[in-house]
Amino acid sequence: TQSRSSAASDVYKRQSDGSVMEKAITLAVEDLNKAGGVLGRQLEVTFFDIGDLSPDKLQAAAANLIDRGKADFIVTGYGGFGPDIPAFCPQGVPFIHNDAFTSVVEMMNSMGCKHIFNASDVESAYGRVMFEQLMALGRDFPVKKLAIVHGPYEWESGLTKTMAEAATAAGWEVVLNEEVPYESVQWQGILSKIREAQPSLVHIEVLDASLTYTFLQQYFSNPVKGALVNAGYAASIPAFGEVIAQGNVEGVLGMTLSAQLPGAEGDAFIKNWQARFNEPPPYSLAAQLYDEVFMWAEAVKTVGNPSDHAKVVQALQDMSYKGLTGTLKFDETRKIPTSDATQPAFLLQVQGGQLKPVMIGTRKVGEFIEPPFAKQGRMARRP
Repeated sequence: TQSRSSAASDVYKRQSDGSVMEKAITLAVEDLNKAGGVLGRQLEVTFFDIGDLSPDKLQAAAANLIDRGKADFIVTGYGGFGPDIPAFCPQGVPFIHNDAFTSVVEMMNSMGCKHIFNASDVESAYGRVMFEQLMALGRDFPVKKLAIVHGPYEWESGLTKTMAEAATAAGWEVVLNEEVPYESVQWQGILSKIREAQPSLVHIEVLDASLTYTFLQQYFSNPVKGALVNAGYAASIPAFGEVIAQGNVEGVLGMTLSAQLPGAEGDAFIKNWQARFNEPPPYSLAAQLYDEVFMWAEAVKTVGNPSDHAKVVQALQDMSYKGLTGTLKFDETRKIPTSDATQPAFLLQVQGGQLKPVMIGTRKVGEFIEPPFAKQGRMARRP
């Protein structure tokens, strides 16, 4: 007998995380099956490409995976940023995603979708946490001026909104907070504003790695002396790894919502992923999706029947699962508040051609290195 685990695979080229989702889920299922499966049953995984994340694609995914595929579990990274909720809400099958949008969590709850879980916090929390991590580096900023550039999506606008609020509360001046379109962005005018404002922290939150790279290269042609640059979540995705390999972004900072924590289990996961895929696991979603599959498996073992979806959902709600990324424990809104005790966020820095953690939650875990570009250009000075 086989239990069916299905994935709405978000092959969203801007993030390049779709392949990471598939690899993480595949590896988790393979490891569970090698260990005897779940309740003695081998797992079978089916992927469905939701393409442009449209409501039609999500409805097709639900019909294909649940109505025809008889899936007992749906898992994805970000599976539509909203249209996934009405598509999967009527089904009653356990569904874990990482949309990480406030609006999605609110929709889950307003529609009464008790079987849908957001296995992370939301964008507003990460904006605040990221600013706090930057301040905890112990770096002496020349001036307390922050320049922000962000895309139009809720993740980008919501995260930078709370980042700006945290900065203002800490006595910083937000000298620029500008939204840019994906299709027709022109960096020259924005860079002129940044150079005129002379900030000591530049944050760009644009989920398209190629746009982020173009911004960085144009900025580095004449950087503000003394200013750090944070590329946000884009720094953690595989496409940005190609940028890092070119050696042109040394010292750039970034973040991810969660990743494998340091220690024996995290090291074993890295080794396992490397052996299976001939590459290191990205910091974006690899360990997170792996944890989610194993959390569902533990819930099924508790219940004793993968097809008793209502009881599996209740087991997921009640469970505190200790995984690679921390402790997965859903709150009353079925999200996981970020903290040191749950799933801490990572602040990363490009060092020696690799991404390295410098902060995990409130803990400093690596040395922050002053970027070479911060030593060039004109100096931002305290008034």
